[in-house]
Amino acid sequence: MLTYRLSYRGLYLGNYQIRARRLADGGWHLHGGIVGFSPARALGFDLEMDSITTPALTTRRFEKRIRAPVEGEIRLLAVVGERVRALRYENGKLAGRYRAATARVWDDLSLLYHIRVRPEEQNVAFLGLYGLVQGPLAALGSTTIETPAGRFRAQGFRFDRPAAFFEIYLSGRRRLPVRIVFGFGRERVTALLLR
Repeated sequence: MLTYRLSYRGLYLGNYQIRARRLADGGWHLHGGIVGFSPARALGFDLEMDSITTPALTTRRFEKRIRAPVEGEIRLLAVVGERVRALRYENGKLAGRYRAATARVWDDLSLLYHIRVRPEEQNVAFLGLYGLVQGPLAALGSTTIETPAGRFRAQGFRFDRPAAFFEIYLSGRRRLPVRIVFGFGRERVTALLLR
């Protein structure tokens, strides 16, 4: 289990935990969410994700739930077989859907673990809220990252498209995700390793 300190525009949102459990077929069940009392939850924000992957860490099933006080709740449900089928709900009502003829896709959690296993430049297909987002994962080089858990020399990677942004810094040999930045458009949430 990994625990992160979440912030948005420098404001503390709460703690975010990611758990990974190996499945009998060799795939993974990944779960992430804001935990405990937090300023974000007190203000009406919440974030929770659940991912089931193949042994190669591509997504088989993904659910993402985002709650905000003004916008309400957005929920993405995606199932991946030989193709992607995704439904987006806004405040409990079906608001959109998309399909894609590909089976090698990643979500917010599976992409994190995929990069840990294959830390290299590559093309990825990401399950966005409004459609499949494809593009290059670029290497950012090595830098020092300060986190509440300590100081780490880390290698960075970035996926930057208008509809999805994902940046991760992995520590040395253990490839521990010490800093994660995610969002879309100009909105960014930063997660720094706490423990």
